Amino acid sequence: MVRAPGTRDSLYGEPVARVFRPVPAPPTHNVRVGAWMLGALALVTTCFAVTVVRILHVPIGSMLLIAGWLAIVAVGVYLGPGWWRREVEVVLTSKHVIWRRGRLRRSIDRRAITYARILWHPTLRGVGDLELVRAVAMGPLRRTLSITLPDLEAPDAVWAEIRGVDPTRALGDGGRPVGQRLDRGERLLWTARPDGPGWDLRRVMTLGIALVAFVVSARALLGGIHALHAVYQAGVRPASLSGGALVLALAVSIGAVMFTGVLAAWHALVRPQQLVLNTRYVVTDRRVLIQRGKEELLLDRDRIVDVIDAPSDHGRRDLFLVVGGGKNAHAHALAGAFGEKVQAGALLPVLRAVVDSDTVRDILVTPRAA
Repeated sequence: MVRAPGTRDSLYGEPVARVFRPVPAPPTHNVRVGAWMLGALALVTTCFAVTVVRILHVPIGSMLLIAGWLAIVAVGVYLGPGWWRREVEVVLTSKHVIWRRGRLRRSIDRRAITYARILWHPTLRGVGDLELVRAVAMGPLRRTLSITLPDLEAPDAVWAEIRGVDPTRALGDGGRPVGQRLDRGERLLWTARPDGPGWDLRRVMTLGIALVAFVVSARALLGGIHALHAVYQAGVRPASLSGGALVLALAVSIGAVMFTGVLAAWHALVRPQQLVLNTRYVVTDRRVLIQRGKEELLLDRDRIVDVIDAPSDHGRRDLFLVVGGGKNAHAHALAGAFGEKVQAGALLPVLRAVVDSDTVRDILVTPRAA
């Protein structure tokens, strides 16, 4: 992060307090998986092209073109996000937070920010993405108002500066519980974990994808063995270039499908339980904090308009926090109530599967001054 004293923003004319720049960070796991899958498709296409030209003696220019295009896309997926983020600057003025890259820029009023999300980098300690979200009206006029500040060092400390709070020494370590990274003078009132994961439509569909992938991989394995046997009986030697390319193509194809099945099964069966064990709800005299693994949601209590208490499974309750759009903003967001989704899988201001819902509801609806 860089100080910028004495300068003013060219658009708003406001004094610039800080300029933050992203830290060089390696690609995340999702980016790597996407690049590897595209690379596997490029390799499979190339192997089939070699087999076709060696056995059938037909032109393979179009197949090699597709393989080259897939390889270029794989390299772009792997290196593109880092290249794009490297040139981003985050400018903090007296009233706005400005994201800019060259002539592109987006801004958000600091007073209008409803809450922040932090996604810590999975491998680089102390670095993460900071997403600033403003609540918008529900219904047909609904739209997303958010800015993501990528790969910031100590994003929770940056959020503290945006809120106008002095950062503490505890900030900057995403491995520590949020209850140990409170503001100075902030008091812990209530904390709990969700009482077990439930089955929703998305989880069921993910498990269905896993089962389909396993069936397809088993069918492809049997069909591949039969195809290899027929090709070898036709005179193609296993040790030849065409025979080896065909074996490699089938192995990579079946392996990619099986990997997809394993990944989907892990997301359906294992990851929900891990997220529950790594989820912590914290309510203080100033904020509501939700930590779910590498994700965090930080919400000031003065942004909470109402609390909707909804029944869940086995006598548990879900608490949906209806949040306001900030100072002089009258739009309310239901934050997932009544099935509304901001983004698939996004961390929302919702306390799910809470056992002592009455206690936390009384805390949240009671005026903070009391």
